[in-house]
Amino acid sequence: MKTRTGREKEIFRGRVFRLVLRDLRLPNGRRARFSIIEHPGAVAIVPLLDSGEVILLRQYRPSIGRTIYEIPAGTLEKGEGPLQAARREIREETGYRARRWTRLGTFYTAPGFCTERLHVYLARDLVPDPAAGDPHEVLRPVRVPLPRAIRMIRTGRIRDAKSIAGLFLCHGRRPQGTK
Repeated sequence: MKTRTGREKEIFRGRVFRLVLRDLRLPNGRRARFSIIEHPGAVAIVPLLDSGEVILLRQYRPSIGRTIYEIPAGTLEKGEGPLQAARREIREETGYRARRWTRLGTFYTAPGFCTERLHVYLARDLVPDPAAGDPHEVLRPVRVPLPRAIRMIRTGRIRDAKSIAGLFLCHGRRPQGTK
């Protein structure tokens, strides 16, 4: 059963998302007010080289004041589909383009308060093709063997949720006997 929307008040509108207070009638009939972040959606990419290495990013994140390991990702632009966004983001963030794409999955990043849906892709058959990156991003691509990236998750060196999900989705679908 879907909720029914009542009043809505915009609290904040930013470059990427909008924060609203929304009155809802819940499936159980009760009414409640929720703070909801409306987000256009995003993509995340696991770039897998023929060598069996993935390209991770060492990216500075101002919200946590740290540099962390992540897979390439970005927000959907207006009118842009997920695969189109993934093709743009991989070039901007890694300097490669992929000839083969596989959708690994789609999930909500924080459904308790945010509408963001994240589309995760595996990018293979990579060839150099750099594009200008986002001037607000401080990042450096690094090549890491996929098994090492999985160990980095298990030891707490990779703590970014989309990267954990994307790398495990990729690792789980790789045929046995490949690097």
